[in-house]
Amino acid sequence: MTAAPMDVRQWVDTDEAGGENVVIPPGTYVKVAGHLRSFQNKKSLVAFKIMPLENMNEFTTHILEIVNAHMILRKNLMSASRVPQSFSSTGMSDMGGYGGGGSLPVNGLTAYQSQVLNLIKSCHVPEGLSLQDLKHQLQNMSMSTIKQAVEFLSSEGHIYSTVDDDHYKSTDAE
Repeated sequence: MTAAPMDVRQWVDTDEAGGENVVIPPGTYVKVAGHLRSFQNKKSLVAFKIMPLENMNEFTTHILEIVNAHMILRKNLMSASRVPQSFSSTGMSDMGGYGGGGSLPVNGLTAYQSQVLNLIKSCHVPEGLSLQDLKHQLQNMSMSTIKQAVEFLSSEGHIYSTVDDDHYKSTDAE
């Protein structure tokens, strides 16, 4: 009810025993975490998680989060139109793969990806952690490495963007 209806697709591994393949009856309110896609001017959502609401307070909270996100975006647009923006270097010195540095993956993630994910998981701000916040907390990591880690974590369904393409939250409820 907060946007026009759109298709939601979730890829399910039917071979995986004990997976989270739950059938949700039509007409049930759900929470969906995923990636918003646009193809031929039609929006759709690729879902990582679909969870039924436990009570209608979650729906009310969602409406309040939408109002809050709108107010944050409006405030950012107002301040951006008054103050000239300066462009900073994105730190292109680290052009390695996701994580680079020859680090060995732990739980399928490199050390860089794990650091980024842990910081995002620890953030309890409704709009999530921004790329600038990540750079400030991970001063030893270049912005390009942070962006690569965020892109990987997002494409794997560990995190999702919130109020804009620079703010992220974890898909794991804590």
